[in-house]
Amino acid sequence: MKLTTIFGFIFGLTIIGLTIFYQQGTEYFLSWSALGITFGGTISAVIIYFSPWALKSSISAFFKIFTEKYYSKKKMIDIMVAVCREARIAGFSNLQNLHSVQKIKFLKKGLRFLADGMEPEQLSAILTREKQMIFGKNRVAERVFKIAGSFAPMFGMMGTVIGLISMLHKVNDPSSIPAAMGLALVTTFYGLILSALIFKPISGKIRDKNQLDNQVKDMIIDAILAIQRGENSQIIKENLQSYL
Repeated sequence: MKLTTIFGFIFGLTIIGLTIFYQQGTEYFLSWSALGITFGGTISAVIIYFSPWALKSSISAFFKIFTEKYYSKKKMIDIMVAVCREARIAGFSNLQNLHSVQKIKFLKKGLRFLADGMEPEQLSAILTREKQMIFGKNRVAERVFKIAGSFAPMFGMMGTVIGLISMLHKVNDPSSIPAAMGLALVTTFYGLILSALIFKPISGKIRDKNQLDNQVKDMIIDAILAIQRGENSQIIKENLQSYL
């Protein structure tokens, strides 16, 4: 998923860049003032709109898209079946130290609770509450980028209006109007790029990742409770396959 995200960004920017290049108008699409109005205005509006906590959550969620390891549902089923088999052989005490568990913090915590002999109701309540908190935090991050995606075209249009006002003050020189008009429209172009290629795709990626993570955490909770009840690995596997 990380590779497809990076590929999507690179592919999109490359296609747009090549289109501009073959139109022989690269210099017409470069404007620091247009970028400042569009990007700076969007970021300012987002800062005003959201709390510092929400902004921090959005930054964290953005970097996790590229840095956090993804576990598919099928992979998680294999891991939980292996954990179940180990539990039937060696008991609960060493499950959290298994190599396949080390990088999955939520699973490791659940297995630690299991080894400590926590009651099923309490174990389920704690893990479910943590799952819900993480899901809610990521929903906020998703909304930050979604709102940014709606602001960007607005500030792009604002920059265009500023450019048109400036252009109308120079009507004494009609020959300068086409060039000034083109420059004014650059801010709209930047706004569309930021919205369609950056902010909204990131929002969608955070949403999809959050939904997958939430379902994987549900699988972990169900599997841990099943292991605690002493169910065998085949039954656990069959039950978890209902998530696929």
